[in-house]
Amino acid sequence: MILQIISIIFPVFFIAFIGYLYANKVKINMDMPNKINMDIFIPIMVFYFISEKLPSIHMIGSFSMGAVIVVFGSGIILYPITKIFNLNPRTFLPPMMFNNSINLGLPLAFFAFGEEAMALAIALSLVQVIGQFTVAVMMYGGKFDIGSLFKNPVIIATLIGLLFNYFNFHLPSILLDPVKMMAQVSIPLVLFALGVRLIHLELRYWKIGILGAILCPLSGILMALLAIYIFDYTPLQASLIILFGALPPAVINSIMAEKYNCDSITVASIVAIGNIASLIIIPIVLYFVL
Repeated sequence: MILQIISIIFPVFFIAFIGYLYANKVKINMDMPNKINMDIFIPIMVFYFISEKLPSIHMIGSFSMGAVIVVFGSGIILYPITKIFNLNPRTFLPPMMFNNSINLGLPLAFFAFGEEAMALAIALSLVQVIGQFTVAVMMYGGKFDIGSLFKNPVIIATLIGLLFNYFNFHLPSILLDPVKMMAQVSIPLVLFALGVRLIHLELRYWKIGILGAILCPLSGILMALLAIYIFDYTPLQASLIILFGALPPAVINSIMAEKYNCDSITVASIVAIGNIASLIIIPIVLYFVL
């Protein structure tokens, strides 16, 4: 079991570590590679797995509702904590709710459970992505524009993939191979970018960072167990949603906090320490879900 866990987490953290080392040595700007990944490779991956690997779109319904429970339930149960510790909810709650489901969750799902799990893991990530660009924007003090949501390439790829799945459409084989190849670019690139991004994160407010590193996976796992209790999930679905709940805060939280001038240094510290703590938390969670 220990060797199996190492074989799962090693590629994930190794690629991120390479990105971290490279960014330490070379001044690198990942804005353009990240944009290409978010505009091209990740949407193609989403389309490919939903259209070709998801057995039925009916599986997404209750599973996505489980992700809603994890994301928003975490915010609800942790709100009293902000009062107890006199924390700003706009600063503390978004990183607790919106986790690293794309940068870390999708690669972990792939290495732990294989291609059959990817479409389901994407269903969880989509809830997080939609919430990040709607609810999180408003929590950080910005204004939500619904038009921008439907211009998001990931959302567009999801809708097209669902249509293909529902009507049992398939790409011709001459297109399927290059689409699959481009889909395979997304995970290594997103992990490398995660490592590069971590070099810029703050550890200044380590006390609140440690609190977040504990409460983020704890609240997520509790809400995942609630979702499992409510819905009739398969063993694979149950394992995936627990892993989803255990993920650390998304790196994009620090970017959004800076964009909307919402105590970005504190948010960056929560994100950084949460992701460092995942080196310990994720292997423990994998031990119980595998």
